Amino acid sequence: MSVLKKLVEILNNKAKEWDEKNDFRIPKLWDSFDYDGLEKKENSDGTISVNPYKFVARAAEKAVLPYQKEGIDYLQPLSKILSQDRSVSKKTFSNWIEKSSVYGMQIRTFSAWDHDGDKKLELENSFGLKDTGTFIKTIALLPLIKKMGFDAIYTLPITKNSTRYKKGEMGSPYAVKNFFELDPVLYDPMADDLSIDEQFKALIEACHILGIRFIIDIIPRTSARDSDFILEHPDWFYWIKIEDLKDYGPPKLTLIKEFTKANEDNIELIYKDPAVQKHIKKFVPSPDRFAPQKWQSIKERYEKDKNLDFFELIEKEIGLTTAPAFSDCLNDPQPPWTDVTYLRLYLDHPVQSAKYVEEDQPPYILFDIIRGNIFKGKKPNKELWEKIANIIVHYQKNFGIDGARIDMGHALPKELEDMIISNARNVDPQFCFIAEELSMDAHKKAKESGYDMIIGDLWAREPRYYQGTLKKVLDILLQLEVPIFAACEIPDSPRAASRLGKKEFSRFATALNFFLPNSVPFVTCGQEVYEVQPMNLGLDPQPESKYMLPKSDLLYGKLAFFDKYALHWTNEGADDMIALIEEVARIRKEYLDFISKENFFKIPHNSKFVLAFGYRLFNEHGKQYLIVVANADILRKRKVSLNLMKAGLFDVGKGRQIDCIYSLKGNKEHMYDFPQLTIEMETLDIKILKVK
Repeated sequence: MSVLKKLVEILNNKAKEWDEKNDFRIPKLWDSFDYDGLEKKENSDGTISVNPYKFVARAAEKAVLPYQKEGIDYLQPLSKILSQDRSVSKKTFSNWIEKSSVYGMQIRTFSAWDHDGDKKLELENSFGLKDTGTFIKTIALLPLIKKMGFDAIYTLPITKNSTRYKKGEMGSPYAVKNFFELDPVLYDPMADDLSIDEQFKALIEACHILGIRFIIDIIPRTSARDSDFILEHPDWFYWIKIEDLKDYGPPKLTLIKEFTKANEDNIELIYKDPAVQKHIKKFVPSPDRFAPQKWQSIKERYEKDKNLDFFELIEKEIGLTTAPAFSDCLNDPQPPWTDVTYLRLYLDHPVQSAKYVEEDQPPYILFDIIRGNIFKGKKPNKELWEKIANIIVHYQKNFGIDGARIDMGHALPKELEDMIISNARNVDPQFCFIAEELSMDAHKKAKESGYDMIIGDLWAREPRYYQGTLKKVLDILLQLEVPIFAACEIPDSPRAASRLGKKEFSRFATALNFFLPNSVPFVTCGQEVYEVQPMNLGLDPQPESKYMLPKSDLLYGKLAFFDKYALHWTNEGADDMIALIEEVARIRKEYLDFISKENFFKIPHNSKFVLAFGYRLFNEHGKQYLIVVANADILRKRKVSLNLMKAGLFDVGKGRQIDCIYSLKGNKEHMYDFPQLTIEMETLDIKILKVK
């Protein structure tokens, strides 16, 4: 029996014991499959009351399991599943991400809700269940993701994270305590007969049954400061005395003033700086060498009692702690990242820097050490490299994931980066790698390194549409050797609905992103319900960006990366936004084979705010065209006149029909008198026309 079927059986049995008088509420939008429980009751606050066990079970029974095919193991990459399915066309697309639409989520936020209405998000609510998001509750939302047309999910880290030195209520998912264990917060007591690994397997099975690929986020350069690795390998970390923690941070340089990075030209000056000399002297040997007897005592006691906090014992009895990480940029005003530290990738100092430090200098963190791609030692930490290079393989072999984004992959030694990529591709040749490159200029480097795409920076460019720069974006996209995310927001950026234009801009950019060339549509969870509160303040923060919600909101001032947070599923107009995504995704899917760089053409227009482009369609019906027209002006309506001959469409003369198949603002009227196509465009409007 598959894990998903086992889950459904467990939930149905527990559903019988549920007291139907209980008022367990979920957002009405979660019910995308017409839940038919007799206890279902609509409430005036945009929620429905349900039996939670039955709701998840029925989601699987009605909207997932009917698509399951006998004899197929769904706990393997979808590329392998499709190759075994005789009913699927053998036409394969090795770089599948190029044709995908991706939904990004943080699971503990995405499926979170105040189910008992006590105005709190709790790890155990009055029903003994979780308000925070879980693997199991996320299964019930897969039909909604599928309905919106997404065929890939990207999740923020799902690994066990640390709550020591935590930021916010929950700690950052990027403070990874154990790369090979799942975050216990994502475990759901609704299915306490299943382990957390089995619950995750049920989610992956459900995704693959629905044809949805699963992409995870891995963080191979840093770890939580109290990483589980410390017990066996304290020498894999950088250590300072507890007493030095209070004034620890990136050294403030006096010999170099500019905001830059360590390189071959400035490395000598960096090490001559008095602040750097003072900084380096704070580092000490690892605790097993600093105080061997005390270290051995701590290890022996922990072996007898696993409930002991071994890291707390190190700090209290030996007086050492791991050194917090910080930015690799010189003169970066960011404070140290107090919840994470760097992993020690080399057992010696970088070749370029070794001559500037004493021979007995303990391992230390500095601007050059961080950049392991450039500043390398002669002795790779081979055992650590093997661990890191097999993180993805662990999730491939145990759960069948389909892709990964590598956090700070650019800071890894090329040899280690190659190991990570080749190990995964040996398991699944079609495994997708996404590079954390926010600059379009990194596209060639990413391609050469084996990545399938980069994050890019559309999320920063699109909200500045009012500058009239979106037309230039088309030219940039066409030059890239790998695609980027077509996104108007990402988990680290401000929300689209909080930018200039608010909901109107969010709708405009979301629709446009499904048709841009050489890009992959990306929607961040909450974008579909006009969420305004950012998940994190990492990129392009706005003034008062942490306080986008009214003070009366229970989530005022909270950030999903670090706090208990639930999306505002009951926001006004959210159902319209979901319908918009569903419609543009449907159109994109219908013409997906033609939406490529090779079929792309631009239609000249003299306004810097008007984007007009299209794709050539060559099929059994002859030569056809899909035309996209967008008015990226928030102030002025426009009468757009397009000369199709200047776009090279010489065959669109008499006898050819032009239909408007989509209009963001509803008006589908247009006039065609060859070669002029005239369209009335509202502000922030998009129209899609088909020539046949």
